[in-house]
Amino acid sequence: MEKFQPCQIVKGCATDPLPHFESDTPLPSNIFAEMKSYSQSQGGVALIVLVDGKVVGETYRDGADEDTRFFSFSMHKSVMALAYGAAIEDGFIHSIDDPIGDYIEEWANDPRGKIPLRAFLTMSSGLEALEQSEWRALKFNFSQNVSEVALSLEQWKEPFTQFHYKNTDSQLAGVALHRALKANGEKDHASYVLRRIWCPIGAKDALLWLENEEGDPRFYAFLDANLRDWARVGLMIMQDGEFGGRQILPSAWIVALKTPSANNPKYGLQTWIGSPYAAERSYGPSSELSVPQAEPYLASDVNFFDGFGGQRVYVVPSAGLIIARSGEISLTWDDGVLVNLALRGLEERIPSKTE
Repeated sequence: MEKFQPCQIVKGCATDPLPHFESDTPLPSNIFAEMKSYSQSQGGVALIVLVDGKVVGETYRDGADEDTRFFSFSMHKSVMALAYGAAIEDGFIHSIDDPIGDYIEEWANDPRGKIPLRAFLTMSSGLEALEQSEWRALKFNFSQNVSEVALSLEQWKEPFTQFHYKNTDSQLAGVALHRALKANGEKDHASYVLRRIWCPIGAKDALLWLENEEGDPRFYAFLDANLRDWARVGLMIMQDGEFGGRQILPSAWIVALKTPSANNPKYGLQTWIGSPYAAERSYGPSSELSVPQAEPYLASDVNFFDGFGGQRVYVVPSAGLIIARSGEISLTWDDGVLVNLALRGLEERIPSKTE
């Protein structure tokens, strides 16, 4: 991450380390070995598994360790959605059903300003999709004017008519959040995430890639942190917004995060949902990418953060299970393998599942 500039540090407030099982681990060691083997066969560099909030397995390779910050890619989207829950609780945003023009001045009197925030958070804004070969896509991905490109997009469809996973939807949702934070006396997105999420869960320093020194963060990706801290975020979600005996985010917001959206039952608010089963998980009508899954999840309550090429945080509350994984980009990553290996090792915990 240090190669990408400018960066902003989300300063950590590291507290007690994650506890480990000293004996009688609920996940057999041979199961973790199989999980490690699959992850590394797909270019995996780091893997950590928690059960009931305790580490049952952790592994690194290629010089990485517990302090290494990994590329998160789109997992930042899910953290941005968590920050929305804090901003609503703090009164900075009234509702995600507010029109985005209430928060983005450039669109205050523009038809696009009537699109609800919810449409951007659920990838159903109806705005045009950038073709990766066109100059605007290159400008969006690599220039110092990311938000400017996103704000230039035209409306192609009515909101909520089609799921279409787009980084620009996340960027615009993030810009609206950032403007709301600043309007209410907060310094910036990084400082707010630090105060409301990162410090309360005891995480270490993370890095956020900005579009330019004075501009917005890249809300669609690139909040890069160590794997233990991603596991902490997953643990907070599994515990309905609570961490270390303190309610960090409203439990109702965590439920909303994981509630299927109108246009895609496998997508909530910037967060993916494991059920219903799909052998190929699609990112939308113009994306050539999809993620295979050879078999359904063995639990019906899987939800997860998806970072490009196999960066993941899986949360399975019924089994008390958290899996965080990072590695080289893999386009053959199967989303079911790690979760189902773990669930088979924890089979006594899993209630009967009906799809």
